[in-house]
Amino acid sequence: MELQEAIRNRRSIRRYRNTPVEDDKIRRVIEAGLWAPYANERWRFAVVRNEMTKRAISSQRHILQAPVDIVVFADLKGASKGDAELYAIQETAAAIQNMLLTAHEEGLSTCWNGSFDDKAICELLKAPEGYKPVAVISIGYPGEKPDPPERRPFDQVVHFETIE
Repeated sequence: MELQEAIRNRRSIRRYRNTPVEDDKIRRVIEAGLWAPYANERWRFAVVRNEMTKRAISSQRHILQAPVDIVVFADLKGASKGDAELYAIQETAAAIQNMLLTAHEEGLSTCWNGSFDDKAICELLKAPEGYKPVAVISIGYPGEKPDPPERRPFDQVVHFETIE
């Protein structure tokens, strides 16, 4: 799959087939995240497959229905203010984007979720002190194929500064 094709064809999926996801595919997805640009490598990942754990961390149907959820944490222990407020979040976001594109290349679908119970995630997954959940990525084989979303025209969102 070509990169531009993957970027333009990847979709957030909220319905998954009841088909297990192979461990080697999950490993490749996470490894792709580790190749993202970073400031301090503060990302940490937890793979969740247990239905009871899923129910405790979120009521979103697609998190519950997905065969696998990956919780992405930022390890903020000992982080400076700038690192905790900006760099750790940026590097986890870069890792997540790599993971979404790799999952798509593997024939999987994903949804980047930001609505979840932070405290429940940390307690249930026994996250060390200083871990901040940033996202829950639901992953599975797609049970739907949504149309591409509308995008604002290039000229409405991009401005080129001109130097005279």
